[in-house]
Amino acid sequence: MVDVRKIIIIFVIAVLFAVLVFAVIEATYPQPKWEDYCKNRPYPTEKSCITGNVCPEINISDSDRKACDEKKGYIEYIDYDTNNCPAKYECNTCENEFRLVQEKHQRYVFYISAILSLIAIFIGMYLPAKTNILNEWIGTGFMLGGTFALFFGTLTSFMFLDRYARPVVILLELALVIFIAYRKIGNLREDKKK
Repeated sequence: MVDVRKIIIIFVIAVLFAVLVFAVIEATYPQPKWEDYCKNRPYPTEKSCITGNVCPEINISDSDRKACDEKKGYIEYIDYDTNNCPAKYECNTCENEFRLVQEKHQRYVFYISAILSLIAIFIGMYLPAKTNILNEWIGTGFMLGGTFALFFGTLTSFMFLDRYARPVVILLELALVIFIAYRKIGNLREDKKK
């Protein structure tokens, strides 16, 4: 007969551990905010434009456009004259800067969640279950929680990993799950035989 208490304890430990991993990551290494990199500048509204006035086009040199494209930015008007026509421009690279910082953050999320997950999995695997039956429940909860945290850390960071690293990471995680399955299911079969 299945002990419902055991399933509940294992599941609660697993969920709480996975949430704890990402709470620790957010507390120690918070996610970058778009507003910290890209400041919104006020643009003139239609009401403030002079009726019937056609703004002359600003001559943006090809070298400025090319240099801005190489920086992965875009031309942004930063100053307006008395007729609310664009008077100055600059190359705005804030979105590219934010993207680079976000990619770095996601890679660190993956690294930190992977390390904490592996620690939990190995604690769960090697917690001595023979000394106390609760150790088996807690260990299984840690293994499941570590697997959840590893899965979600990989899922949130997958697109930011190098294209060659992606299949290697998935292969290693698959090997880990297979190892856990053989190790734990093998132990359960040996215990039943005894």
